[in-house]
Parts: sequence; C-alpha cells; structure tokens
Amino acid sequence: MIFHSSCWRFRSCLLLGALAFLATMASAQTVDGKPEIKAEVISRVTDEISRRAFVPGIDFTRLPSFLELEKAKLDSAANDEEFAKAMNEALSKFGASHIVLWTPRTSESRSTASAVGVGISSRSVPEGLMIVRVVPGTSASDAGLVPGDMITEVEGKKVEGIHGFTGPEGTTVQLTVKRSDGNTMKLTLTRQKFSTVREAEFSWVDRDTAKIALYTFDNTYSRPAIDDYMQKAMFSKNLIIDLRDNGGGVIANLQHFISYLVPSKQGIGTFISRIALKRYEDATHGDPKDLAAVASFTTSKLTPFSNTGEVYKGHVVVLINGASGSASEIVAAGLKDTIGAEIIGSKSAGAVLVSILVPAADGFLIQFPLMDYITIKGKRLEGNGVIPDVEAKDPQFRLPNSPDASLEKALAYIDELRHTEERLASIKG
Repeated sequence: MIFHSSCWRFRSCLLLGALAFLATMASAQTVDGKPEIKAEVISRVTDEISRRAFVPGIDFTRLPSFLELEKAKLDSAANDEEFAKAMNEALSKFGASHIVLWTPRTSESRSTASAVGVGISSRSVPEGLMIVRVVPGTSASDAGLVPGDMITEVEGKKVEGIHGFTGPEGTTVQLTVKRSDGNTMKLTLTRQKFSTVREAEFSWVDRDTAKIALYTFDNTYSRPAIDDYMQKAMFSKNLIIDLRDNGGGVIANLQHFISYLVPSKQGIGTFISRIALKRYEDATHGDPKDLAAVASFTTSKLTPFSNTGEVYKGHVVVLINGASGSASEIVAAGLKDTIGAEIIGSKSAGAVLVSILVPAADGFLIQFPLMDYITIKGKRLEGNGVIPDVEAKDPQFRLPNSPDASLEKALAYIDELRHTEERLASIKG
C-alpha cells in the first residue's frame, strides 16, 4: 500500500501477486556497461532505507551486509532487469513486504498506466506460459488468443520467462501457441502501446444480489465509477465484493470505498509509525513488541471518509485469495470487524505495510515501508493475512466461464441467510 509521497509526482502500488503483463516501455537500458550508475543507485537506496524505512522489529541498517551477499550478481548484471532482481533479492532478506527497487521501465509503465507489448498477462507452467488475460484491442486480442491458451515458444525458442517478449513499439514477435483444444499454431504479433488499467466491474448476480469486482486501489481506481456502482448496489439485499487479485493501492482510495459500507467515524485499524511507537514507549514503558497494545494506545485510527449519503445496510460478502494484498486486505478485515462481512476464499497475501515511493537515481525508484498496520481487533496482518470464514479453493488459473468455487459458496451463504430470515419471519408471524 502506498502512502502519498511529496517526493514523487504520482501514487501507485506494487501489485503483490498480481498478474504481470508481457510488456515493456521502449526505453533504453540504464546500467548496461555503467558501473557508476549501479553504484549511485546502491548508494541512494542504502541511504534512504537505512534512514527512513520502518517496520517494528526490523533493523534496516543491515542492508549493506545483504548487498554484499549479492555482490557478484550486482556486478555481473548486464541490464536493468538483472540489476533490479539482484537488488530485490538483497532487500527480500529483511522479510518485509513493500520494499522493492523499480526499474525505469517499470516506473514509466506504472506512472503512465500503459505499456508496450502484445497485450496478454500470463503465469508460468511447466509447458510454457498460460494466458490468463487478454487485453481488448491489442494484437493478441485481434489474433484470437484467449485465456487458457499456452505459449510454448518465442522466436522459435522454448519460453523462458518473458525473455524475447519485450521490444520497441511497432516491432514484431513470433509465438508458438498451443490452443486449449490441443491444436498448435504460429503467430506473428506486433508490439503496441496499450492501457494497463483494469477497471472495476459491476454486475447483478440475481435480482437481490449485486457484485462489484475491484482489481486495484491504486491511482487508476475510479471514484466516479465506484460512486455509481455503490448507488446501484444500495437497492440490493446482498453485495458481493470481489477483491481477488487486488494487490492494493492508495490509502485514500480504500477510505473512499469503505465510506459506503462503514459509518464515517468508525475506526477500522491503526497505523504504527516510528513516532507512534516511541510515544507508546515513553508514556507507558510497555513492550514495544506488543503491537496490539501500541495500537490501543494510539488515538489516531484509520476511518472512512465522511459520507453524507446512505451507508449500505444489506448483507456483505467479500471474496479474497492469495493475491489479495495490502489495501484490499485492510478492506476485507475492516468490513469483517465492523459490519460482520463474511469472508470467502483463501488466505490473503499478508503484505500490509504503508510504503512510499521515492527516486533512487537515474530513473530507478525505491519503494520502502514507513508504517505497520493493526486491525481494530488487534491483529497484525503483515505476514499473517486475512483468514476466510469459509475456505474456497482458488484455482491456479481463473478462466472465463469456468466454475468459481468462491462465488458459488458466496451465493450458498446468501441463500442460507435468506432461508434463515424467512423462517424467523414465519415464526414472528
């Protein structure tokens, strides 16, 4: 989850566990043959993290020793991607989420909400890359590729990650694709610029049940669209909120969303900053490791935005999975704790730290945490995640028109509520 940074011109989020587009911005490599740039980035990252990063119990001054362990990889990195990978392996040793070096390409793609590529997102499987989403209006879409198709070769060579996919706008790439019916075909697709925005979706599951699918709370979150969807949902008896594959985003956007569901003065959790922890220690001399006690002592709570309109009164069900991270985890836990929402699916990512994005050097960005988060009931979500009330196995690939166990269990839960209410009404009658 990203906190607003005055040091940068946009707010975004690392989509934890989200699907990666096979795409690139057509910018030049930065570190290739330039050890002085590597040194500059390493120096800036070390300085920022050592001085400013904060998570209770983590000593961020240990970064130089972690970097030393990756020195050979850092020295041999031939491009930005290899360099960032080595840096991120060092940063991962802290065992915290939201601490990542972004390449100039990734930074540009995030800031413009666009990319250059063939327009698919995928996940690795033993045979190659399984397509799980095709962006409308791209060359992949025009070629008839659909989720479930398998890319086995790129430029005549076996698929190895995204190697071979990237390239400048207007260039072509040859793919060998195994269709879901078993047939194989070769395609030549043109790389083109496309939007990476995945907009929220509203639908009626039945006449009494509305469903809102939210894929992000980042800077592409549309408040006017959510305003419209929630006004429609106010007429429903039941609301399903689908946060699966939602990697999180900006704090203000989650506050906007929950303002339609939770009374405006109701706290849903507490941020634990370096200052909040020190105040607790100075005032109470208590155990700084007891984050629930720190949160209870801290008076400032995360609350919804003030909403002069109506707050939704129907039954709420929230769908989550292992790729539900950060802001989406806060929303799920907050709705469960405050209005008793039913949580269905699989355990969330457990990646809930408030972070900031600042320039590292030469187009690289560094994202690092500033605050931890404790729910209103005293639970730390970082490393723990949100545990569903009802488990539903999330398939490795959720393809269109395939069975959806989480949605089916949500509807079964709603049906059970309806029967219970009918029985109570008949007893009262």
